[in-house]
Amino acid sequence: MAIRHIYPQQPLLYTALGDSLTVGVGTAIFTPGFTGRYRELSEQALNTSIYQNVYAKIGATSGEILQILDLPEVTASIRTSKIITITAGANDLIDAGQQYLITKDAGILEKALKTSMANISRIINRIHAVHNPKNNNYIIRLLNLYNPFPNIPAADPWIERFNRHLTLFGQEPHIAVADIYHAFAGRQNALLSSDHIHPNAEGYNLMAKVTAELGYDHLRN
Repeated sequence: MAIRHIYPQQPLLYTALGDSLTVGVGTAIFTPGFTGRYRELSEQALNTSIYQNVYAKIGATSGEILQILDLPEVTASIRTSKIITITAGANDLIDAGQQYLITKDAGILEKALKTSMANISRIINRIHAVHNPKNNNYIIRLLNLYNPFPNIPAADPWIERFNRHLTLFGQEPHIAVADIYHAFAGRQNALLSSDHIHPNAEGYNLMAKVTAELGYDHLRN
């Protein structure tokens, strides 16, 4: 699990939870990934310093991200965070997709979809449960999934189904969903790294921009 702490003066706290997209796999060393760039954009938008805690693991499924919340350090960080971002679900579908290629059993993908949605719901509920009730002006930003496999026709319908389900969480207080899918659509060659799965620096910059464009109005209430 990658754990990083960045401490500017008089900071607002931002906690990032997730998988390799939160870790920043695909960028060169010392190049900001999604969380670093989103923090910078948030500092500009809010005109304040922000420090970030990143709790993420390469290859983590939604269930493993849920387990990260059991760590006391993570709970403490969430409790006082004004901004929380979550990247989750991609590895659930990738793992299921690999099994599907062998078995041709669509039920495996269906189960992965339901499991990931249930786990993301639990993650959100845990965040609400541990958050300081007196600190009601916090925001949660979920990032939907882009399609790194545009040449595999079977992949897109399942990614779109996942994203439709994820969008429903955006109806809840504090939560908005960043539409990374459409931001990347048709531009994968330019936005993905050499592994053709994870974003490159430009891709992470775009993810951060789309997420920042959701705004911060709830923090100003």
